Amino acid sequence: MTWQVGDRSEGRTKRTLAAWQPPAEAEFKGFYGTADGRGGVAIIEVDSAATLACTTAPWTPRLDFTVTPILSIEEGSATSGEGIAFLESVA
Repeated sequence: MTWQVGDRSEGRTKRTLAAWQPPAEAEFKGFYGTADGRGGVAIIEVDSAATLACTTAPWTPRLDFTVTPILSIEEGSATSGEGIAFLESVA
């Protein structure tokens, strides 16, 4: 997941930082802020899209999120191989 900060005023930033707590249902594997202070990146493991939505919902008034699911390279390669096999079987 990546995010961009909307309102970067001092008061808004202080309030956001004071209120943030990682939710118990989401396991943060990596959590990074950009050097320019305009956003960040998090790698989060969740059990469902609903859990992810609950993780971001409190912050949507302040942050613009982009969520991209990822797979291990092994899973992604296997999935790609299955897709190619399917296409070859119907071509």
